[in-house]
Formats: sequence, C-alpha cells, structure tokens
Amino acid sequence: MKQLVDKFINNITMYRLTRDTLIILSTIAIVFSFVGILQFNPLSMVLSISVLVLVSLGINRLFAYLFGLRANKESAYISALILFLIFPVADTLPAAISLAIVAAIAMASKYLIVWKGRHLFNPAAFAAVVSGLIGSQTASWWVATEPLLPFTIILGGLVLYKTRRLQMGLLYIVASIVVILSVTILKGNSILSILPVIFTSGPLVFFASFMLSEPLTLPPRKQQRRVYALIVAVIANTQLHVLGTFIGPQAALLIGNLYTFWCGQRGGIRLRFKSRRQLAADQVEYIFEPLRPLHYVAGQYIEIQLPHTKPDKRGTRRMFTIASSPHETTLKLGIRHYQPSSTFKKALDHLTPGTILTATGIYGDFVLPADKHEKLLLIAGGIGITPFRSQLAWLASQNEQRDGVLLYSTRNINDAIYDEVLHDGRHGIQVLDAASLEQDDIRTLCQDVAQRTVYISGPPAMVDSVTESVRALGARHVVKDYFAGY
Repeated sequence: MKQLVDKFINNITMYRLTRDTLIILSTIAIVFSFVGILQFNPLSMVLSISVLVLVSLGINRLFAYLFGLRANKESAYISALILFLIFPVADTLPAAISLAIVAAIAMASKYLIVWKGRHLFNPAAFAAVVSGLIGSQTASWWVATEPLLPFTIILGGLVLYKTRRLQMGLLYIVASIVVILSVTILKGNSILSILPVIFTSGPLVFFASFMLSEPLTLPPRKQQRRVYALIVAVIANTQLHVLGTFIGPQAALLIGNLYTFWCGQRGGIRLRFKSRRQLAADQVEYIFEPLRPLHYVAGQYIEIQLPHTKPDKRGTRRMFTIASSPHETTLKLGIRHYQPSSTFKKALDHLTPGTILTATGIYGDFVLPADKHEKLLLIAGGIGITPFRSQLAWLASQNEQRDGVLLYSTRNINDAIYDEVLHDGRHGIQVLDAASLEQDDIRTLCQDVAQRTVYISGPPAMVDSVTESVRALGARHVVKDYFAGY
C-alpha cells in the first residue's frame, strides 16, 4: 500500500496534489448537498465556489501584471478552494459579493503584505481575519462536519504525507485536543460533553492539513515547525479575546506566520542565472547569483520557481538540494537530467545568462550535527552527492575536520562528480568509492557503523534499502535526504 501511495504522489507536485485534493473535497461536499447529506442549497454552493475561483484568478493575475510577475494559478486555486470550505455558502447576491471581497483580500495580501519581496501571511487566514474585522464575512468552518471528516482525514493525510509534514500536523491536532480539554476542565465543564464534538465541530484536521502546512509560511527546520505547530495550537484553542475580538485558528495562524518570518529567510529570494557546466554524463551544474545574501545551512534544499509555457503535471516549481556551501558567493545546483526530461528541466536547460528566477524558500534538516566530535557515516547514491558536496566544502572553508566516512556509489566510475571538493583533505572526511551499497559492502567499508550517525542521500528506493541495511548493522540515528525527481 505504501509503495502505491508513494508512486502516486511522487508523480505530482505538492501544489497540484493540494489543489486536486481540495477539488475532490469540494466536489464531495457539493454532491452531498445534492443528495441532502449536507443542508446547503447545491446551486448556492456552485455559485460560491465559482465566485471565489473567478475572483481569485482575476485578482491574482491583475496584481501579478501590476508588479511585473508571473501569476501562479495553482496558488490562486488553492486559496479559493480553502475559502470556499471555510466561509458560509452564499445564498444571496450580497453574500456572493462578500465572498468576492474575501477572495480579493486573500490575493492582494500576497503582493501587498510583503517584506523585501516575501509575503508574510497565509492568504486564506489573512482574508478570514480582515473580513471578520471589517464586518464583511466571518469564517464558519463548515467543512468541519461529520460527513466530510473521513474524506478530510484521507485527503489531508495525503497532503501531509507528500510534504513530509505528517508529524507536524499530528502534533498540532494532539496539542489542540490537550488545550481544548484543559480549557474545558478549567471552566468547570465535563470533558465527556466535548469529546464527541472535538473533530466534528472544530476545524482541526482540515486546518492542520491545508492551512498550517502551507509551504511559503512554514519555518525551514523540523524543530522550528514543531514549535510553530504548538504556538498555533495553543493560541487557536485557548478561547482568547483581545479587544473584544475572539482569537480563532485563522488569527493564531497569522501569529505563527510571524514566528516563521523570525526563523527563516527574511526577504524574497531572487536568483540571476550565470552559467551551467557539464559535470558528468547527464549531470549538470547550474550556477546562480543571489540578488541579496542567502542564509542557509550546508545540506539544505531550495525550491525554485520557473514559469514556462505548457508545464507538465509536475508544474513550475521544483526542490533541489544546494550543492554550494554557505561561504560561496554563488548558488550551485547539481541536477541529473533523466530522459524523457520534464518541461521544468527542459526550461532550466534553456535558461540564458541574466535570467532572473525566484525561489519560495530554503528548507531542510539534512545538516551536520552541532557536536563536532560526533562520528559520521555519509552515504551517497548518484546525484545524492550534492548535499555532501555542500557540507564538505563548508567544513574545508572553516578548516574544521570531522571523524567521518563517505561512501559514494555511482552507476559507473565516469558518473562521479565534485572530486575536487570530496578529496580536499581539510575536512577530514575519508571518501571511499562503493561498487554497491549492499549491507555486506557497507560493513566491509565501515566496520563501526553502529557507533556513527548515518546520513543517506539519493533516490528513494536506494535510501530505503540503505536505511534497512544500516539499521541491521546497528545504526541508531539515521538522517535521510530523498531525491524523488521533484
């Protein structure tokens, strides 16, 4: 079952998966209204979703034109569908106009509520808060109803699984339940009365899956995301009132977004394409010049946005592990071009020097341990060498040596890349060519696996296989970086 799910979600971007799951959930809701399971007028539901989608797409395109940017239709669809599922269904013309205002606020916030090119807040949450303050519309969270709950769990779970934020989503839900029960007890009420309705009268699952996990407003590191989830859970469920205004989940999310801003890159990321160089066979290095300094840790990845005509189902955004080191003035991406190549990689291969690209952010926890005395085993398969190139170059630049062994396996000897960095003796890492990464080979090349923290980078199947092998050899702490083709 896991293999079928992985095969399905690996062939679709997180943005398209989010959009498509929201479309499915919205369609189910409309069908339920037709058959009487949900007590809404189905024509009113169709009117509501139509207004929200059309206004969101229109306002998004208008502001993109005014700011000289390329409109991202997937983002507009996602915001519109979230708004449809959390705002009251419009059954009158004034109500439809109010929904149009909500959609306009959401889209405008992406372009106007920014800091150095980076938008600060989740658009749907921002629109919900502002709309409530001006008295236009108040979010009702009607999606949190019992008939839709099983579908929300399944579809939301797919999104969280694809984005590897399942733990964060579960942490938010568990923390929210604890806070709700605590508040109930402190108020002298019985928790038995609240238990049956925690999920069916509150937006816990939907909020965690589709709003809390929004990538542009998430902290870059796993531990920071846990703190983020806890902050939002506590604020959203404590029933706070500030100046007579109830602080609900949408306002709590905006507060959490401010924490994200404090944690991450404070400003948008714009990259000027400089050049490309052939590394080996189908592996190419793309070199960019950041228009403002980048702040990242060796081993992290960046999400690049490359608008192009007629994109395939994998879209216009991709994640690539950064091959350069934080001390370098350029950003380097080592990329393998499989055949047939995606439209994204074809467009990347036809970039001309001077072209400006944007990136949504830099993320990831595939970073070396802070303890400089921790013994390491680094295992790379093919293009999975890129994060290790970044880490070893950083260690060499700092004249910092680590007790480490790097096992590097390629399809053939001519596929090996970044030799000049891997064999720079200043980082102290022993680099060994591995004919294969079978359990016996790993044991032969590194006999004290059980005493080392293991880092594995490469294609998903290779990472899973090697993880099983090093676990069998006694490894207790394994850190993984997947190259799923993105």
